[in-house]
Amino acid sequence: MGRALRDAFPPIERQLSRIDRAALRPLSAAMDGPAGLLFPEKTHPDPAVSMEVVMELSLAVALSLTEAGARPGAAAGRSMGEYSAAAFAGVLAARDCLELVSFVTLRGQEDCLAQPSVLATVYGLTRRELAAAAEKVAAAGEPCEVTVFYDKARLGVAGLRASALPLLKEALSPLRHRLSLSREPGAFHTSLFDRLASRAAARFGETPFSAPAIPLYMNADARRAASGRAVREKLAAALNSPVLWQETIARMLADGVRTFVEIAPGAMLTEFVCELPPDAEVLRTDTPESYSRTLRRLAGK
Repeated sequence: MGRALRDAFPPIERQLSRIDRAALRPLSAAMDGPAGLLFPEKTHPDPAVSMEVVMELSLAVALSLTEAGARPGAAAGRSMGEYSAAAFAGVLAARDCLELVSFVTLRGQEDCLAQPSVLATVYGLTRRELAAAAEKVAAAGEPCEVTVFYDKARLGVAGLRASALPLLKEALSPLRHRLSLSREPGAFHTSLFDRLASRAAARFGETPFSAPAIPLYMNADARRAASGRAVREKLAAALNSPVLWQETIARMLADGVRTFVEIAPGAMLTEFVCELPPDAEVLRTDTPESYSRTLRRLAGK
């Protein structure tokens, strides 16, 4: 993961090695190994480490930018990306960040096995249409909750028990749409993970959380967290509540943020979810070329 980027920019690899040495378990082998190491089957005795690897790489890329002189004015992350955003904002030590991600992943995996659930991505509907379909499933006695919606892309995600998927398909059948199952192993960010949220809240209470060094926007309510305690509570609350990512971007725009830097791996977390004003820009870091452009742009600010 991120091999080309790491080879092109030694500071990223240096930051990554530092974070990996501090981790409870080194992840470099999984980062460069076959996909089976990152995404084992849910029944495999070894827990998935894909989220921890993503956290390591994204944090290393972010720190390499600050090492090069970039001065971030705020931070935010979508879903599990909130953990690396919190570490970048000085709320969590890198080791603690990875340990909490590991805890959530492992306990979430247990809940996925005990009660199989799915996240269904639906394209082409309005927010109201998807919500109405979810309500029809709920009326049949099955929880079905919209976990995220992006108005610009007309894309929403609904979480439900795997056994209730036929009910959702039936509710959607009169509407012109496209449905696919997300890669995530279960319906995170729904009430099906109430137990995980409760267990996480208890586990997070054992970890030091500092006040954010820069404004940190959180998905639970699309607002800034003013204290370490607030970050702790919002991270736990986000596990069984909708991801307000589009709303988080809107709040950041309202607060004056105009330059967004999407941290590798991946892209498209910002501009496709909502309309950005003409004076806003999105910089990426997912390839050597995009990382170079971002470095040049930030150096000129």
